[in-house]
Amino acid sequence: MIRPETSRTTFCTVLALLAVVITLPSSPASAQGEVCFQGRVSWIAGETMIISTDDTPSVRVDLRHVDQDEYQRLTTGEFVIVTGTIADDANRVFATSIERAAP
Repeated sequence: MIRPETSRTTFCTVLALLAVVITLPSSPASAQGEVCFQGRVSWIAGETMIISTDDTPSVRVDLRHVDQDEYQRLTTGEFVIVTGTIADDANRVFATSIERAAP
């Protein structure tokens, strides 16, 4: 069970992520700065992972820039922290790090 303060932190983090996406001009992902958010793994297929939280819509994560050993043993429902940059189209996050976390 997610503690209320963790759920609130997750919600605030994702809201901040969405605010950044909305206010950023079109520029290369590397120039947009780093974002960090947490959630549960919904699924992983190839180089894409979907992360969901209890309070927000899912986030598509591009895994091409992450070492495979950081995500190859993750299973559906595991709680993770993703660090990366927002894509130009604001449709996904290019992950640079994925860490298991305690809920």
